[in-house]
Amino acid sequence: MGRCPSCGQFNTMVEERMPDKSTPGREASAAPMPIGRVPPQRLQRMSTGIEEVDRVLGGGIVPGGFILLGGDPGIGKSTLLLQLAGSVGNRQPVIYITAEESLEQTRLRASRLGAEASQLFVLAEDRIQAIEAVLEQEQWQLAIVDSLQTVYNPDLESAPGSVAQVREVASRLMRVAKSRLPIFLVGHVNKEGSWRPAA
Repeated sequence: MGRCPSCGQFNTMVEERMPDKSTPGREASAAPMPIGRVPPQRLQRMSTGIEEVDRVLGGGIVPGGFILLGGDPGIGKSTLLLQLAGSVGNRQPVIYITAEESLEQTRLRASRLGAEASQLFVLAEDRIQAIEAVLEQEQWQLAIVDSLQTVYNPDLESAPGSVAQVREVASRLMRVAKSRLPIFLVGHVNKEGSWRPAA
Protein backbone atom coordinates (compact mmCIF):
# COMPACT_ATOMS: atom_id res chain seq x y z
CA MET A 1 0.00 0.00 0.00
CA GLY A 2 1.54 3.30 -1.07
CA ARG A 3 -0.40 5.73 1.15
CA CYS A 4 -1.38 5.10 4.75
CA PRO A 5 -5.16 5.52 5.23
CA SER A 6 -4.62 6.69 8.83
CA CYS A 7 -1.92 9.37 8.61
CA GLY A 8 -2.14 10.15 4.89
CA GLN A 9 1.64 9.82 4.40
CA PHE A 10 3.32 7.81 1.66
CA ASN A 11 5.66 4.83 2.23
CA THR A 12 5.00 4.66 5.97
CA MET A 13 3.36 1.21 5.99
CA VAL A 14 5.51 -1.44 7.71
CA GLU A 15 5.23 -5.19 7.18
CA GLU A 16 4.64 -7.14 10.39
CA ARG A 17 4.61 -10.90 10.94
CA MET A 18 1.38 -12.05 12.57
CA PRO A 19 1.83 -14.47 15.49
CA ASP A 20 0.70 -18.03 14.96
CA LYS A 21 -2.67 -18.25 16.72
CA SER A 22 -2.35 -22.01 17.08
CA THR A 23 0.45 -21.69 19.66
CA PRO A 24 -0.62 -21.19 23.28
CA GLY A 25 0.20 -17.97 25.12
CA ARG A 26 3.54 -17.75 26.88
CA GLU A 27 3.63 -17.81 30.65
CA ALA A 28 6.26 -16.40 32.97
CA SER A 29 8.74 -19.08 34.01
CA ALA A 30 9.52 -17.41 37.36
CA ALA A 31 7.98 -14.87 39.72
CA PRO A 32 9.41 -11.32 39.95
CA MET A 33 11.68 -10.70 42.95
CA PRO A 34 13.20 -7.62 44.60
CA ILE A 35 16.53 -6.76 42.99
CA GLY A 36 18.30 -6.92 46.36
CA ARG A 37 17.44 -10.63 46.61
CA VAL A 38 19.01 -11.52 43.26
CA PRO A 39 22.22 -13.43 44.08
CA PRO A 40 25.30 -11.47 42.98
CA GLN A 41 27.37 -13.05 40.25
CA ARG A 42 30.91 -12.19 39.18
CA LEU A 43 30.86 -12.04 35.39
CA GLN A 44 34.13 -13.05 33.76
CA ARG A 45 34.57 -10.41 31.07
CA MET A 46 36.61 -11.25 27.98
CA SER A 47 39.29 -8.75 27.05
CA THR A 48 39.30 -7.58 23.44
CA GLY A 49 43.03 -6.98 23.58
CA ILE A 50 42.37 -3.32 22.69
CA GLU A 51 42.61 -1.23 25.87
CA GLU A 52 40.31 1.60 24.79
CA VAL A 53 37.60 -0.79 23.56
CA ASP A 54 37.75 -2.68 26.86
CA ARG A 55 37.36 0.64 28.71
CA VAL A 56 34.30 1.62 26.67
CA LEU A 57 32.76 -1.82 27.33
CA GLY A 58 33.26 -1.42 31.08
CA GLY A 59 36.18 -3.82 31.34
CA GLY A 60 35.68 -6.17 28.40
CA ILE A 61 33.00 -8.19 26.64
CA VAL A 62 30.24 -9.58 28.87
CA PRO A 63 29.21 -13.21 28.17
CA GLY A 64 25.94 -13.11 26.21
CA GLY A 65 26.42 -9.42 25.37
CA PHE A 66 24.72 -7.91 22.32
CA ILE A 67 26.55 -4.78 21.17
CA LEU A 68 25.36 -2.57 18.32
CA LEU A 69 28.11 -0.45 16.78
CA GLY A 70 26.32 2.33 14.89
CA GLY A 71 27.55 5.26 12.86
CA ASP A 72 27.77 6.86 9.43
CA PRO A 73 28.88 4.65 6.54
CA GLY A 74 32.63 4.71 5.97
CA ILE A 75 33.75 5.88 9.45
CA GLY A 76 35.57 2.64 10.26
CA LYS A 77 33.06 0.39 12.06
CA SER A 78 34.00 -2.70 10.04
CA THR A 79 37.71 -1.90 10.29
CA LEU A 80 37.54 -1.56 14.10
CA LEU A 81 35.59 -4.80 14.48
CA LEU A 82 37.93 -6.72 12.18
CA GLN A 83 40.86 -5.51 14.31
CA LEU A 84 38.95 -6.61 17.41
CA ALA A 85 38.21 -10.00 15.82
CA GLY A 86 41.87 -10.46 14.96
CA SER A 87 42.94 -9.57 18.48
CA VAL A 88 40.51 -12.00 20.16
CA GLY A 89 41.15 -14.59 17.43
CA ASN A 90 44.74 -14.91 18.59
CA ARG A 91 43.40 -16.56 21.76
CA GLN A 92 39.87 -17.87 21.09
CA PRO A 93 37.66 -18.89 18.13
CA VAL A 94 35.90 -15.90 16.53
CA ILE A 95 33.47 -15.84 13.59
CA TYR A 96 33.27 -12.70 11.43
CA ILE A 97 30.18 -12.78 9.20
CA THR A 98 30.17 -10.31 6.34
CA ALA A 99 27.02 -9.66 4.36
CA GLU A 100 28.52 -6.66 2.54
CA GLU A 101 31.91 -7.84 1.30
CA SER A 102 33.29 -10.99 -0.30
CA LEU A 103 35.67 -13.27 1.57
CA GLU A 104 38.50 -11.98 -0.62
CA GLN A 105 37.77 -8.34 0.26
CA THR A 106 37.64 -9.21 3.96
CA ARG A 107 40.97 -11.09 3.69
CA LEU A 108 42.61 -8.09 2.00
CA ARG A 109 41.44 -5.77 4.77
CA ALA A 110 42.56 -8.23 7.46
CA SER A 111 46.00 -8.44 5.82
CA ARG A 112 46.29 -4.64 5.77
CA LEU A 113 45.34 -4.46 9.45
CA GLY A 114 47.52 -7.37 10.56
CA ALA A 115 44.39 -9.18 11.78
CA GLU A 116 44.96 -12.61 10.23
CA ALA A 117 44.64 -14.51 13.52
CA SER A 118 44.86 -18.30 13.63
CA GLN A 119 41.38 -18.67 15.19
CA LEU A 120 39.57 -16.01 13.17
CA PHE A 121 37.03 -17.54 10.79
CA VAL A 122 35.11 -15.60 8.11
CA LEU A 123 31.81 -16.29 6.37
CA ALA A 124 30.12 -14.35 3.56
CA GLU A 125 26.39 -14.84 4.18
CA ASP A 126 23.32 -12.60 4.28
CA ARG A 127 20.43 -14.99 5.14
CA ILE A 128 19.56 -14.94 8.85
CA GLN A 129 18.65 -18.65 8.97
CA ALA A 130 22.08 -19.68 7.64
CA ILE A 131 23.80 -17.26 10.03
CA GLU A 132 21.88 -18.66 13.02
CA ALA A 133 22.93 -22.21 12.05
CA VAL A 134 26.60 -21.20 12.03
CA LEU A 135 26.36 -19.22 15.28
CA GLU A 136 24.83 -22.21 17.08
CA GLN A 137 28.05 -24.18 16.63
CA GLU A 138 29.67 -24.58 20.02
CA GLN A 139 33.22 -23.43 19.38
CA TRP A 140 32.63 -19.68 18.91
CA GLN A 141 33.54 -17.36 21.76
CA LEU A 142 32.69 -14.16 19.85
CA ALA A 143 30.67 -13.34 16.72
CA ILE A 144 30.60 -10.22 14.56
CA VAL A 145 27.82 -9.60 12.02
CA ASP A 146 28.37 -6.88 9.39
CA SER A 147 25.80 -5.45 8.90
CA LEU A 148 22.25 -5.14 10.23
CA GLN A 149 21.00 -3.53 7.01
CA THR A 150 22.24 -6.27 4.67
CA VAL A 151 21.26 -9.43 6.58
CA TYR A 152 17.68 -10.45 5.81
CA ASN A 153 14.99 -13.08 6.32
CA PRO A 154 13.83 -14.43 2.92
CA ASP A 155 10.47 -15.37 4.49
CA LEU A 156 9.60 -11.65 4.65
CA GLU A 157 8.65 -9.93 1.42
CA SER A 158 10.23 -6.59 2.33
CA ALA A 159 13.71 -5.67 1.11
CA PRO A 160 16.88 -5.96 3.24
CA GLY A 161 17.29 -2.82 5.34
CA SER A 162 13.55 -2.18 5.66
CA VAL A 163 12.07 -1.61 9.12
CA ALA A 164 10.52 -5.09 9.20
CA GLN A 165 13.77 -6.79 8.18
CA VAL A 166 15.93 -4.80 10.60
CA ARG A 167 13.56 -5.59 13.46
CA GLU A 168 13.41 -9.30 12.58
CA VAL A 169 17.17 -9.74 12.13
CA ALA A 170 18.06 -7.82 15.30
CA SER A 171 15.61 -9.78 17.47
CA ARG A 172 16.81 -13.15 16.15
CA LEU A 173 20.47 -12.29 16.66
CA MET A 174 19.71 -10.99 20.16
CA ARG A 175 18.12 -14.34 21.07
CA VAL A 176 21.30 -16.14 19.94
CA ALA A 177 23.47 -13.72 21.92
CA LYS A 178 21.49 -14.09 25.13
CA SER A 179 21.87 -17.86 25.02
CA ARG A 180 25.65 -17.52 25.61
CA LEU A 181 27.46 -16.00 22.62
CA PRO A 182 28.49 -12.30 22.64
CA ILE A 183 27.66 -10.67 19.30
CA PHE A 184 28.81 -7.36 17.82
CA LEU A 185 26.41 -6.01 15.20
CA VAL A 186 27.22 -3.23 12.72
CA GLY A 187 24.49 -0.67 11.99
CA HIS A 188 24.69 2.20 9.50
CA VAL A 189 23.16 5.55 10.43
CA ASN A 190 22.54 8.45 8.04
CA LYS A 191 23.26 12.14 8.72
CA GLU A 192 19.81 12.66 10.23
CA GLY A 193 20.48 9.91 12.78
CA SER A 194 18.09 7.39 11.18
CA TRP A 195 18.97 3.85 10.21
CA ARG A 196 20.17 3.88 6.62
CA PRO A 197 18.27 1.43 4.41
CA ALA A 198 20.31 -0.95 2.29
CA ALA A 199 21.22 0.35 -1.16
